[in-house]
Amino acid sequence: MKISRAQKRSLALVAGMFISMIVSLAPAAHSQAPVARGLVTLDGKLVISAGKPPVLKTAKQEYPLTATTTYVLHTLQDNRLGGREIQVQGTLGRGGTFEVSKLFTVRDGKLYRVRYYCETCNIVALEPGRCVCCQQPTELQEIPASSAEPDTVAIP
Repeated sequence: MKISRAQKRSLALVAGMFISMIVSLAPAAHSQAPVARGLVTLDGKLVISAGKPPVLKTAKQEYPLTATTTYVLHTLQDNRLGGREIQVQGTLGRGGTFEVSKLFTVRDGKLYRVRYYCETCNIVALEPGRCVCCQQPTELQEIPASSAEPDTVAIP
């Protein structure tokens, strides 16, 4: 069976339209994923109790906290932050939990990023613990969220 020139053009046109449609839908589907997750910001007091997950106590309710990464979870479990006012960004989970993706401390109405630092070795860490070099405990530092220092490594 022979295909005429007109039929070839029609097939090429249909194939081109099909490919264009597929390509145009792909970015839309990808860009909708974050919206579907429903990013939420909550303010409250961080409550840390031994053997229990950290809890954010807001004016309306308490949220058991989980995290998108281990270093965020370890920071939420840092006793030095217990009882402090914090702001978290993330998503509401099952059973009333809140999955934290970003964390800030709040002082005098201003947001601060959290980082851990070894003064001796000049090494920045993402989570509490000992310095990877000298094994001394790292220092909790709060950096104003508005400052963008080149060496500031903080919880995203």
